[in-house]
Amino acid sequence: MGDREQQRRERAYKIWEDEGRPEGAHEEHWRRAEEQGELSEQQSEDVTKVNQKADNVFKKDGKTAQSASDIRPPSTISPD
Repeated sequence: MGDREQQRRERAYKIWEDEGRPEGAHEEHWRRAEEQGELSEQQSEDVTKVNQKADNVFKKDGKTAQSASDIRPPSTISPD
């Protein structure tokens, strides 16, 4: 069984549990689980495209991304 099928099974099971484990609604749960999976995949693809576009803009501007060791968290000490 592939990862996608396993995720669909888990989503359908969660829907079934959230609805109080009703009898006879399994086809509806499977359909909704599939729709949720497709939506999630589309959103993931959209985010990837936006990130790639941003990378291209930064490359054109000559900016480079900072390495993780160069990034510092904001100070928790007040400037006062």
